[in-house]
Amino acid sequence: MEKSRLGKTSYYISKIGLGTVQFGLDYGFTKRKSQDEVDEILSYADKKGINFIDTARSYGDSEDKIGSFISQNNNNFVVATKFEKISEEDVKNKDTLHTKIMHSVETSLKKLHLNKLDILQLHQTDEYLINNEDFWDILASLKTEKMIDSIGVSVYEEEETEYLIDKFGEQLEFFQIPYNIFDRRFEKLDKLFNKHQIGVIGRSVFLKGIIPCRLQELPAELNALKTYKERLEEVAVQLSMSSAEVALLYVYNKAFVTSTILGIDSVDELEKNIQALEEKQAINYLSFLDHLEVTERRLIDPRQWKSL
Repeated sequence: MEKSRLGKTSYYISKIGLGTVQFGLDYGFTKRKSQDEVDEILSYADKKGINFIDTARSYGDSEDKIGSFISQNNNNFVVATKFEKISEEDVKNKDTLHTKIMHSVETSLKKLHLNKLDILQLHQTDEYLINNEDFWDILASLKTEKMIDSIGVSVYEEEETEYLIDKFGEQLEFFQIPYNIFDRRFEKLDKLFNKHQIGVIGRSVFLKGIIPCRLQELPAELNALKTYKERLEEVAVQLSMSSAEVALLYVYNKAFVTSTILGIDSVDELEKNIQALEEKQAINYLSFLDHLEVTERRLIDPRQWKSL
């Protein structure tokens, strides 16, 4: 599996990473995985050169299951996890904020069976937090104390990303962004990411299962996506590929994306995705895809959906 350097960090991570919300929670069309299923997926990923794992304190018992595997196997995984939610009340006192952050980090270390977090991500961009000097001081101290190596932020909007780069570009090593064949909003920030040597982790490659799902499974509130799904299926047929394969190849071949996170339901699914990348990534298909970008925000932002 091809690997790329993640921003200013020393980590070289695989172009495909594993999203793990489904390890600890039901998510979209995917049901929560057992420890045996997680072990099987992680073992296969490791053998195939996939070395990047994305998890979070809020993903149920995902950290526990990943940690159980790590404690019993020799592997080369680079693990990224995310803070617990930090409230506005937490930031009013530096000691309280420090305690909250330390509890989150120490809990992740214990559950993951690690001595140091490779990557710590902020999973929220509330103004009360990102503009709090104590917060950034505490993160810097965690680096100094070698409890964490790298810092990134999971974002939803282009505007908040530009703001964070402008104010904290020296401290941040990467952003995790929503990016898929329908949702291309962040492409316009490519030059900004490069200028500041900031890595990019893509998520939502299948738009919470909406891209590969059958048309009859499309929730009524997303009926406006039907036309785009039909267009995508037409392209897939012309290329002798599935819609999921076209969508995956699209993000995989974007140079500004360091790694793309896949939420995997089984080893068989992971194997098929890897096979598609190995066999079909040389296909010249980009000219077919210009008409597939969706600009209506409510259709590409799962936070606005009620049925999923």
